[in-house]
Amino acid sequence: MATSPPDPSSAYPVVGMAADPAAAGGYWVVAANGGVFAFSAPFSGSAGGLSLNRPIVGIAATPDGRGYWLVASDGGIFSYGDAAFSGSAGGLSLNKPIVGMAATPDGRGYWLVASDGGIFSYGDAAFEGSAAYGSTPLARPIVGMAATPDGDGYWLVAADGGIFSYGDAAFAGSTGGMVLGRAVVGMAASTAGTGSGYWLAGGDGGVYAFGDAAFAGSVHVLALAGLVVALDPGHDGGNGGAPQVIDRPIDGGGFTEPCDTVGAATDAGYPEHAFNFDVATRAATLLEAEGADVVLTRSTDTGVGPCVDVRAAIGNDAHAAAAVSIHADGGPPGGRGFTVITPAPVVSPISDNTAIVAPSDVLGTDVRNAFAATTGEPTSTYDGTDGLIARGDLGGLTLSTVPKVLIECANMRNATDAALVSTAGWRQQAAQGIADGVTGFLVAEQQT
Repeated sequence: MATSPPDPSSAYPVVGMAADPAAAGGYWVVAANGGVFAFSAPFSGSAGGLSLNRPIVGIAATPDGRGYWLVASDGGIFSYGDAAFSGSAGGLSLNKPIVGMAATPDGRGYWLVASDGGIFSYGDAAFEGSAAYGSTPLARPIVGMAATPDGDGYWLVAADGGIFSYGDAAFAGSTGGMVLGRAVVGMAASTAGTGSGYWLAGGDGGVYAFGDAAFAGSVHVLALAGLVVALDPGHDGGNGGAPQVIDRPIDGGGFTEPCDTVGAATDAGYPEHAFNFDVATRAATLLEAEGADVVLTRSTDTGVGPCVDVRAAIGNDAHAAAAVSIHADGGPPGGRGFTVITPAPVVSPISDNTAIVAPSDVLGTDVRNAFAATTGEPTSTYDGTDGLIARGDLGGLTLSTVPKVLIECANMRNATDAALVSTAGWRQQAAQGIADGVTGFLVAEQQT
């Protein structure tokens, strides 16, 4: 009998789980790429090696535990072992994406559930009700479901662990009042056969057992698994030799600014573009170690640009969960310190960043706090207040559609700061501070 790998670690977030009806206490956990991890349960295959149209969002087991179905967010069904295909929502135009599924006791049908609580029944699965058109709006979206042992009821679970019961499904508890490492992503019914227990699975791999459901283990998922972070090392090493490119005016969102600039430098000649690139690549390594997919706006320090509007578009196109533009200032020699710039709301014929202003403020505060704690660098004595300032005249921020901030890590014209930025050890501290701030922001976002 095949089993899951000895080290149940995943580079993708956990999205669902299912109990093994043939092995008391056994269950499978599935990740977004279709990877399946078996705990005291047989492994029958996975979609981990497939190129999926949409991510996997749930799993359901056959009655004898010799197979299971995986469901994607578009309602597509993947069958393994003795799991039989009974239909899918893959060809439907859905109001909300599918987020989970549950199988009937005889394995001849299954339900799919959408994030609004809508239920889709296939085979011999009977409709017992839904949360899609309830009188009480959902506080958090539905993320999964599980059926009772006799198939005459089912539970729906929301992202905060809130439970909705239909048919003969009995309420046995929830995580609604708990602070979670990551939001709940799925559930499975207990195999005790009483219909009064279930497990909930968190996106961090944590498992929560209620009623007569027993805890048997969990998956370790890296803190930033499945999340994209965009890092923008400001300027570029070839900018100084290409004024015809970087001086070209671009629309920053209702105002005109240069495509890019050369950047600052210390009095000894250490250039800002080199500092920015070094810190960005160091921060990328740190964030990747936490599971993030890091996108850089430039891959070398010998090119030209890109323009600030393109830099914003790179983060937007990557659907980054957070973006940071990394700089060092060329301020007054008598001034010292760092500043985190957040976007002010700007609506223009080509942009509207109002939706990302609030989360960017939170990101900015998290980066400010972590950077100060890690580097010991004081907040700027000449710009902003307590290390923060909102601006609406920077295209990299006004054109962003993802939470984004710009950090001026130090003043290169100040003798004390110039000595720091020229030191590899301090650049590593700066990278750590940025990475810690981004990580703190994203972990908190995943808890809600």
